[in-house]
This record gives sequence, C-alpha cells and structure tokens, in this order.
Amino acid sequence: MKPLKIILLFAGLLLLVCCEKESPDSLHGRWDPVYASGVFEDAVYLYSFDGPVDEHGQILTTPVGKRNPDIEHEPSTMLIMGIRFFRNNGEDVFTTFFKDSPQKEIGKPLKYKVESGKLYRELPMGAFINCSPDVLNEGSGKFDEGAPISFLGNGQVKIGDFTYSKK
Repeated sequence: MKPLKIILLFAGLLLLVCCEKESPDSLHGRWDPVYASGVFEDAVYLYSFDGPVDEHGQILTTPVGKRNPDIEHEPSTMLIMGIRFFRNNGEDVFTTFFKDSPQKEIGKPLKYKVESGKLYRELPMGAFINCSPDVLNEGSGKFDEGAPISFLGNGQVKIGDFTYSKK
C-alpha cells in the first residue's frame, strides 16, 4: 500500500507543476487586438487610452502635455499591433502586424516563453543603444520583464493591458 501512496503523491505533484505553466501551443495563431488600456509617452505628451480597438486596429487616445498638463489637446488615435505566435525551426516565436495589413509582418520572428503566468518576449537588437543598423530586427537573446497573461473564456487572451481575439 505504501508504494501506491508514493506513486499517487508523485503524480499529484507532477500535475501541480505541469499545470502551473501555460503551454505555448495554446497561443499559436493570429491574435487581433480588441481592447487596450494604458499610457504611452513620448518626448512631449502622455497619451492615455482605455477602450475597444476599432476594425483598423486604432484606439482613441487623450494626449496630456508634460509641461502644461492643464491645456486641453485634441484626441488622437494610436495603432495597436496584432501578434502572431507560431513555431519556426523548432522554437516558439512571434511576429507583430497591423490589422489593415495582417499578411505583412513587422520585423523578424523573435522568441517567446510563457512561465509562471507571464509572457516573456525576446527583445530585438534595435532595443539596445550599441546596435549595428544591419541587425536591428535580429533577436538579442534577452527577454523583456514579462507581461501577465490570462486566457479568457471567450476565445480571447489578455496580455498585460491588451486583450486579443484569435482569428
């Protein structure tokens, strides 16, 4: 009876460990943006956005000046990129695209991994200051800080502040 208890305990621990990681296979495919929330910043403005993404991949933003936040500015739009996850040469990779041109990928495929409820995406060489122009889109081997990922019951996935629908 004792070996059976040990086997059951081991099987339970194995299931617990395996269920902690989301399989990258569940991400494979094309994901179009449907909702976004957050803040984007450039040298002059902070752009806040929160709402549905339209059929062109655009979302309405509210710009606020960094120097004069009390001055009202006209709302503007921002494009939200879609993501395509797939396997390439035995590795899990992703590319991005704009909804109006889904067949045109932006950059080269970069690696990704899902660990402990977060999606980590490889940074391109262009993310670093000392980068040669001929390798801007190549993978750097370094990953971002990760974004929380959760699969929603309606065929959607939430990655950080962005919600995507599988197409």
